[in-house]
Amino acid sequence: MVSNKVKIGILCMSILSMSGLVITSAFSAIIAAFPGEPISKIQMIATIPSLGALITTLFIGVLATKIPKKILALLGIFAVGLGGLLPIVFHESINALLVCSLIMGIGLGFIATINPMLLSIYFEGEERASLMGKGTAVTSLGAIILMMGGGFLGSQNWSNTYYIFLITILIFFLVMLFLPLDKIEKDFTAEHGGKKMNLMQTMGNLNKYVFLISILAFVMSFIYTVYPTNLSIVVSGKGIGGTSMTGIINAVGTVGGFLAGMNLKYINRAVKDKILGIGFLFLASTFILVLLFDSVFIMLLGAILSGLAMVMIMSTIPYYVSVVVRPFELAIAMSIFTFMNSLGGIISPMVLSWLGISFGNQAFLFAGIASAVIGVVCLAAQLGKRVFANSYQANQTNEAVLTKTEADNFA
Repeated sequence: MVSNKVKIGILCMSILSMSGLVITSAFSAIIAAFPGEPISKIQMIATIPSLGALITTLFIGVLATKIPKKILALLGIFAVGLGGLLPIVFHESINALLVCSLIMGIGLGFIATINPMLLSIYFEGEERASLMGKGTAVTSLGAIILMMGGGFLGSQNWSNTYYIFLITILIFFLVMLFLPLDKIEKDFTAEHGGKKMNLMQTMGNLNKYVFLISILAFVMSFIYTVYPTNLSIVVSGKGIGGTSMTGIINAVGTVGGFLAGMNLKYINRAVKDKILGIGFLFLASTFILVLLFDSVFIMLLGAILSGLAMVMIMSTIPYYVSVVVRPFELAIAMSIFTFMNSLGGIISPMVLSWLGISFGNQAFLFAGIASAVIGVVCLAAQLGKRVFANSYQANQTNEAVLTKTEADNFA
């Protein structure tokens, strides 16, 4: 049995997952401090980390096949801390803040890719799925800590917001002390006569469900990004509040996500392999409820459903990736998943604009319909059952049965 220290060492990294959004609470003060800079450029301080994470996914999978994942996790935490703390000193220009955000994003890319790898190495079955849910819950908790803490610290001087990243020092030492040094998986298979495989060979031999599930991650990220980026527009348009009301709705959604993540084990037992389809239907309900009703209560209900959907989908997708690959393929498979997940969020606003879908109500309607269609397709196609039927463990069992049958026939 894996000790609780290992669980703490892995899960504490999730606190930093939403680090890129910390400075958004100080945007009004930053805009006032730099009146000559375009607002769109200042907003890039919060979006550049996604680009850094996307870049990281292009090489982190290869590094993880050659370097212990604990070392890579520590490098990621260090980069987040470096990118988060440097602005305390270097905050005289927006360009400096953008560079720091890029460094932070690179670190977040390390963490986002390595974290599910570590859970897959040390845990199996229901416990792995449950811990991935708790990881999503810790991400929600981390968002609350970072946003509220950063807002409090920066109340007098916006640059003091960055002091919240001193928490990276604590997380660095927790990981260093609690997480054991993992072994590097050998990258060869019996099918290749024990010969070492290169990156392209490994990708070519991946289970097809890795790519299917990763595409689903792209779609989820693409659709879900519509919610936080358009919520304030929808709320304001209904005349039921402004920034403060949007903040309350987001906070309720975050709490809902945290509670769902902590109880994902029981949700899994209730819905079993239908969790992805139901998750997308919950997400569709979020968009439709907020779009159709002007009630604050209904909007809060929608926020809870959004948090529940996020946990159900974004903890299940990496779990599905982990069960369909062989141990030495895990690093490459997780990097593909993380890349597609990051890409979906980055291009979502641009693609919607290109399609002529306006911000606010139209974007919500599009996202609601898309979520409902995907949810129905996942349920009709029995995606969960297909994933487990094509899992690495199932294939191993089938091979063992086949070998025994052949031996009996030979005898």
